Amino acid sequence: MGVFWALLSVIIVTASQLALRHAMVLLPPVSSLQLLAHYLLTGQAGTLALFCGLFGYLLSMVCWFFALRRLPLARAYALMSLSYILVWAAAIALPGWHEAFSWRSLAGVVAIVAGVWVIFRRKAKT
Repeated sequence: MGVFWALLSVIIVTASQLALRHAMVLLPPVSSLQLLAHYLLTGQAGTLALFCGLFGYLLSMVCWFFALRRLPLARAYALMSLSYILVWAAAIALPGWHEAFSWRSLAGVVAIVAGVWVIFRRKAKT
């Protein structure tokens, strides 16, 4: 059950990161606090994505709490690293994001997957 909660946390935090990135593209920079406050208070473009992303982080932390109660820390954090892969793939695949594919990044993704596999593989019986 701990793996379920950890993977649910990964999915939610991935969606939250994408929502926050979307919000940051639409909202004015933080350097203009008055304009940013106006956007947020009047519900301009990006406001919903910002609040959904922040709420998603909160929900992800609740799932993470349940995961940490049921999984060893090393395994839980190995699963959390899958979020990096999902965000990377989504940023490349989603239309309008204009993230470039690179073989170097793919090598990093392969390294993460290999690390998670090593941590989760079963020990041979002796």
